[in-house]
Parts: sequence; structure tokens; C-alpha cells
Amino acid sequence: MSSNFFQNSNLLPTLATILAAFAAFLVYRKQKADTKKDAAKIILQEIRRAEDIISDYKEHGQYKFTKKIIATNSWAKNIHHFVGNLDQDELDKISDLYSTGEYLDLVISKISDVKFEENVKLYEENIDRILRSVQSPQEQAPEASGGQVQSGQQPTRFPVVANIPISIPAPWKKLLDDITLGYEPIYHSTIAEKLKEIAQVK
Repeated sequence: MSSNFFQNSNLLPTLATILAAFAAFLVYRKQKADTKKDAAKIILQEIRRAEDIISDYKEHGQYKFTKKIIATNSWAKNIHHFVGNLDQDELDKISDLYSTGEYLDLVISKISDVKFEENVKLYEENIDRILRSVQSPQEQAPEASGGQVQSGQQPTRFPVVANIPISIPAPWKKLLDDITLGYEPIYHSTIAEKLKEIAQVK
């Protein structure tokens, strides 16, 4: 009778459906946890890198044009994973780092463009100065055509081209100082400790 009951009922298909749904749910949770863990690792790395560059400016007073503070913004697309782990103030501080870094990258890029244009202009001015100082063939010194230098005549002298360093304009320097020196690091705070716990790193 029990055999007929199982054969004639929908119990087995129903149990199979429930087990399949439960297995799918476990896989989903595992994938979500792995995604969150990987995101935490990447964000920690981005925070550490950004703050290393900012710290270097505080020590040496300049940024390297070849280094972007925020090379990739993983926080913007993963912030939703950490709403339940970080309070609003902690979320805001991480967002502030990324927005500050991206703004600094924009300012540094503008400065790089200005410095490049200034160096090109300086190079062109030096080349033009050299060309103007060279005598035309008709005005060359007599010894160039086999003659003798006349008494009191000075030989042609070429100007020395100075390698003039170009510093960041004062207003831009003040802007960089105001932004950078006012930033408070978070990598060694409880914020990073919570992210490390999620990322399962020490």
C-alpha cells in the first residue's frame, strides 16, 4: 500500500524540487560570499595604494604624473556588499577617499598638461634663440672663407641653453596641499579591520 502511495502521489517530485532549490540557494550564497570576499580584498589593496601615494606627497611635496591614485574604482560597484558590515560614517569615509583620489588625479592630469606645454614652449624658444644667433653665410667670420680675423673682431659665440626646471604653479600647489594634507588615512583604522575580516586576510 505504501508503495502505491508513493507511486500515485507527487511527493517524490516535490521533494526533488525542494532539494534542488535548496542546493541552488546554497550555491548562490557561496558565490555571493566569495564575490564579497574578493571585493573586500581588492578594495583594501586600492585603499593601501592610494594612501601610500598620498603619504608620499606629504613627505616629498609632489605627485608623480605616472601614478594614478585611483587606478580602478572597485568601491563604486561593490559598496552594496558592505552596507550590513559598515556603519554610515565608515561607508562615507571610504567614499571620501575614492572621490578625493579621483579629484586629485584630475588636478594632477591638468598640471601635467600645463607642464608639458611649458616644456614644449621652452624648447621651441631655445631652438629659436640658437637659430637666430647663427650667422648667415654672408656674415660668417673671415677664417671660415680662408681670411684672417680682423683686429677687434670677436668670434661668433653660441648661447648656452639652460635647463630651467619648471615647478608647479603656486595656486595649484596650494590646492594640492589643501586637499592632501587635510586627508585622514583609514587603512589602519577599524574600517580596514572590518574589511580584512570579510576578506579573511590578516
